[in-house]
Amino acid sequence: MNFLEFLRISVQWILAIKYFRMGRLLIVVFFLGLVSACGESNVGDRFRTMPSSIGNLHQVNLVVDPDLWQSELEETFRFYYQGAYLILPQPEPIFDLRVFSLDDILQEPVRRELKIFIKMVNISDQNSQLTQMVMTDLGQERINRYLENDQFGVQIVRDKWARNQLVVYLFGTDSDAISEGVVRSFEQVKSRIKDFFGSMLEAEVYGGGENRELTQLIRSKFGANVRIPTGWVKAIESDNFLWLRDEKRHASLSLVFHSLDYSSEDQLTPQFLRELRDSLTAEYISSGKEGTYMEVEDRFLPLFDFSRRINGHYAIELRGIWAMREDFMGGPFKSFLILNEATNRLLFVDAFAYAPAEDKRNHMIRLNHIVQTTDF
Repeated sequence: MNFLEFLRISVQWILAIKYFRMGRLLIVVFFLGLVSACGESNVGDRFRTMPSSIGNLHQVNLVVDPDLWQSELEETFRFYYQGAYLILPQPEPIFDLRVFSLDDILQEPVRRELKIFIKMVNISDQNSQLTQMVMTDLGQERINRYLENDQFGVQIVRDKWARNQLVVYLFGTDSDAISEGVVRSFEQVKSRIKDFFGSMLEAEVYGGGENRELTQLIRSKFGANVRIPTGWVKAIESDNFLWLRDEKRHASLSLVFHSLDYSSEDQLTPQFLRELRDSLTAEYISSGKEGTYMEVEDRFLPLFDFSRRINGHYAIELRGIWAMREDFMGGPFKSFLILNEATNRLLFVDAFAYAPAEDKRNHMIRLNHIVQTTDF
């Protein structure tokens, strides 16, 4: 290559780089012009990052005007939303309730990032800033539709101030209407809140993964699929019995499995389930001291039973308190009998906790989440 040829190629490269840079500059200028044309507020809304919600399991945050709260409505609301979780040795509420005024929320912006809010307002109080906020959030037309045939309304929305957030609006024409509406809507709202916490429960229970070995063991012994989290270990195994444990710092959590033939509808009764549990725990579960064994304790606290479906399979559930005979130990339990229609067999699953230094509600909620994965 001679000198002139080299010079010609060099000039072409310089021009190409120059035009490339100019092109990039034009693109940037065009983009900035487009942003300016859109207006500052729109751009801010478009590119603002919504924070992720924060909060604890079964924690509910109520936003209400103080004068509305300091009435008979407070007693009604607390009776339902802070009613006892069935069943624990010491009373614990269904939901942990925190009460805020609107000023509390506005003055501490981080509070707007909490996971679950209930906004409760007297829609007739036009002087209330909270009422005005709710009317802006929902719109007058939507509120009127709810109040057309009733004096109370419920509306549930997602991600108002943060991602993965649930906001429940309870509104009525006066305190009495709201109080009556709280009673009528409680089961619906409770169900939505519990469903909402499902993803949080999933992350807490299975965030560390699954114990494939124990999951496979249950499948091979009982023909059932149950997702066992990591951290769980085998305590006792026999031909038709399995006891798994998860030892935490201040709590010991357990799952027990057993299967039997289904021969009569009498087996799907609370009495049969209670007797089955006592027979298994008396044989296999003790505190380690001679003469001790576990039994159902219903002399001072009642038993509760339910029928339900677990992944489409009929099941009965028994809730109560267990005690260790000849020892000072006790705690809550949930026992299940799940019918496998394909094999005509019953799967017994029992979840119980021993946590003398801790509240036990959330432990039982997490244990229940594991049991609800049962399938055949």
